Amino acid sequence: MADLPAMEEVADGVIVATGEHVSWTLVVDGADVTLVDAGYLGYADLVLASVQHVSGRKNAQLAAVVLTHAHVDHLGAASRLHAARGVPVLAHEPEAAHVRGEVIEQVTPLQIAARVWRPRTFRWTMHIVTKGKAPQAERVADPVTFVAEGKPLDVPGGLVPIPTPGHTSGHCAYHLPDRGVLLVGDAFANGHAVSARQGPQMMPAFFDHDRARAKESLSALENLAADVVVAGHGPVFRGSPAEAVRLARATA
Repeated sequence: MADLPAMEEVADGVIVATGEHVSWTLVVDGADVTLVDAGYLGYADLVLASVQHVSGRKNAQLAAVVLTHAHVDHLGAASRLHAARGVPVLAHEPEAAHVRGEVIEQVTPLQIAARVWRPRTFRWTMHIVTKGKAPQAERVADPVTFVAEGKPLDVPGGLVPIPTPGHTSGHCAYHLPDRGVLLVGDAFANGHAVSARQGPQMMPAFFDHDRARAKESLSALENLAADVVVAGHGPVFRGSPAEAVRLARATA
């Protein structure tokens, strides 16, 4: 088995696993586990190891993979879990074409090259290309799609989808109201390798497909009830979504 990533149980049955530059979350519900996001392709062994570890420790089996969006640092191991175990991969309906690879809403090599002279961006680029295997991706040809209607998805953990378009067209956050946790994906970050800022912040603008919509989508998150906010990048934020959004909005 691969080495385990750093792992933290941030609420009962909600375990955040962190690779060097992105995190994913495992939500345990009785004998089942839902994986939210799946890292880079180069992190696949870490993702699989985290699933095995949580499954063994909680005596539970992986039942579903749910994506916040289909960027290569969140799609990672999803296709392998789907192919090897028959685990369904769920995505917000507007994100489905991105999951399948029919459209790509990803930062381009040219956009990165224009910034790679910056030391932080250079170090991040070297890591994601070598250890992360970016821009490679194993797309999922047949994701299970859903329309967000304010009700929990039919997956373990009672995840309530919160549409937050902008970073990608179908980006979706997930609220776990009974556990006081909000998973925001890349609607905003709590730190990023290319940024010197600490704490909640908008993603660097060149990562967003539609920056204006990404800013607008923050309003969908700020009034949700939670005391733990998990972003795809940066440490866990302990505080309300309202406070996290206030801080992130100030960086926009």
